Amino acid sequence: MGHNIGMNTEQWAEARRLKLIENLSISEIGRQLGLDRRTVRRAVTSETVPDRTPCPAKSSKLDPYKPYIQDRLREYPRLAATRLYAEIMQQGYAGKMRIVWEYIAGLRTRQREVFLRIETQPGEYAQVDWAHCGTVQIGTAQRKLSCFVMVLSYSRMMYAEFTVSQCIEDFIRCHINAFRYFGGTTRKMLYDNLKTVVLSRLGRDVRFNPAFMEFAGTYLFEPVACNPCRGNEKGKVESGIKYIRTGFLEGRSAPSWPGINADMRKWLEGTANVRQHATVRAKPCDRFEHEKLSLQKLPEREYDTSIIRPVRANSQARVHFDANTYSVPDAFAYKALILKAGVGEVRIFEDRRQVAVHKRSYERGIPVEDPRHYDALLAAKKRAHASKLKEHFLGLDPAAQAYLDGLLAAELDAGRHISDIMDCVRQYGKAEVLQAISHALQFKAYGAPYLKNIILQQRVRRGLVDQVEIKIPAKPAWTQLSVEEQDLSLYDDIFTENKDAEPGE
Repeated sequence: MGHNIGMNTEQWAEARRLKLIENLSISEIGRQLGLDRRTVRRAVTSETVPDRTPCPAKSSKLDPYKPYIQDRLREYPRLAATRLYAEIMQQGYAGKMRIVWEYIAGLRTRQREVFLRIETQPGEYAQVDWAHCGTVQIGTAQRKLSCFVMVLSYSRMMYAEFTVSQCIEDFIRCHINAFRYFGGTTRKMLYDNLKTVVLSRLGRDVRFNPAFMEFAGTYLFEPVACNPCRGNEKGKVESGIKYIRTGFLEGRSAPSWPGINADMRKWLEGTANVRQHATVRAKPCDRFEHEKLSLQKLPEREYDTSIIRPVRANSQARVHFDANTYSVPDAFAYKALILKAGVGEVRIFEDRRQVAVHKRSYERGIPVEDPRHYDALLAAKKRAHASKLKEHFLGLDPAAQAYLDGLLAAELDAGRHISDIMDCVRQYGKAEVLQAISHALQFKAYGAPYLKNIILQQRVRRGLVDQVEIKIPAKPAWTQLSVEEQDLSLYDDIFTENKDAEPGE
């Protein structure tokens, strides 16, 4: 005979059928269904399913600690079971980890929070968040693409803007662009615990980012941080982000930069803000007509949203910023400078004096330069090269000084002529050039063309073919190399000394 004192609906129906239709005894029905006779008798005499008698709950070693666990999970819903196990172990819990894990799993399943929909007054709240939107190709570089989204809580009017960074300067700049789009600010702004807004948090004690608070103090709004793990508190902006993903990004071809922001503005004005909003049953633009009267006025002074970074110019007079390099005048090589980057340009300062300005590049590995920054350096290098060339020319022979004096007396461009003469040295050799100089001095024929003509005449008389000068475009410096000439009479002496030697010596 069974010992169950409760039954389910299926057992109740079957017991009634077996008794009232099959006319079986109470004992036989109990044997077939695994129920005791008292339970069967209750079933056949009741026209509704009898209430089951609950079994007394068994006590557990975890019982004294359950209120503590519930309180902790109420404050921190995602707290790990292992963490709670360690905490109650310190309080004296002597049970197994499995009991704690099973209790927390059941508790989380039962604790499905019911959310209360809260509507705010016009001009009271806006909600702000970032959305990660994959990547965008800019030139040869692939950059992460983010979308800044602000939604006015009352009207559901939305502003959105794409960026390639989430730094605090871009975050503030997007705020200002949103304020200008709406024509004012709400009294409060609701945020998730972004590092650009919240530096640290311990329970309800929130420490805000000082740089962001300076901005908030200028525009006179109050930042409000959501509770941890409470995304529902900013559900309006979360819904806005979801709508951007499905209504704007989904099915689009690869985004272009910066054209995607122009497309976004058209979508906001032509679709997002003029649609029938499913929650408020009205168009955001229509509700905004009422809300904009309650927005706070914008400050008159312009807020500087430039990215400001201390930089140091390298040996090539370049500074690094956002994976690119920007030139400065060569006089500022190795110096500590200040870089200020806006959306469209990069400016570089020494103290308060601007020393360079460039168009900002959003690619990577791009050298951005102003050729004028190297004018002084190139001039100095040119002078140094000319001085070195003159030194080499005068080192050929004492006669070179007399020829230089003749070039200067004839008011010729001595630097250009010396350069051409040294080309002849590399092509025909030092000996032939010196013979030509000696001959030219006799007739006071000054100039590289005269010397080259003399050299060619001398070579023709000796029956030598003119040498073709080799040019290497890829390595122009190689054409400036010269080889020291050797006295070939050394080999004549070697053969003269050994002409009487025996074979094999």
